[in-house]
Amino acid sequence: MTIEFASAADQWLESRCYQTPSALHGWLAGFLASGARLTAEAWISEAQDYLELEENADPALAALLFTMYEEMLEALSAEDMTFQPLLPEDDDADVDEQVDCLAEWSKGFLDGFGASGLASGKLPDDVVEVLRDLDAFSQATIDDPQDPQNPQLYLALTEHARVAALTVFYAFNKPAESVPGVVH
Repeated sequence: MTIEFASAADQWLESRCYQTPSALHGWLAGFLASGARLTAEAWISEAQDYLELEENADPALAALLFTMYEEMLEALSAEDMTFQPLLPEDDDADVDEQVDCLAEWSKGFLDGFGASGLASGKLPDDVVEVLRDLDAFSQATIDDPQDPQNPQLYLALTEHARVAALTVFYAFNKPAESVPGVVH
């Protein structure tokens, strides 16, 4: 099951979440990219806190959150580099909303990265650079909604954010050592 923004947004609405699916997806991406991991219970607790839920997640939301965690870790770890930020499709939102969600995703990534507590001290230069880029993306807005360049700019920013997440993940998540006869 691959999570789509529209179905996640519907579940968020039903569950009265106060953060968007993009923001939580970004948080989880940043947290996992730092090298941190959570148990299923700890993830649900973190997600509930970040979403500012007044009650525990209902079973449908909890199932979606478990899927999000598993798919995120798999996508970030995949050799084919197919990881994608969870953002609305063109059919579901105009470019203004898409940019807003990218900004929320970027802020979420930085929040999750910081929440892990694992990346303190001197960071590699390439990581510092992409974190600065994500900080800038977290403040992105559309100046002229009628500008025909907006969709192309949005796609370029989205691809940059995707590569930024992978850059951080690869910096802090080294592949397991290969030992003959041992499957990882």
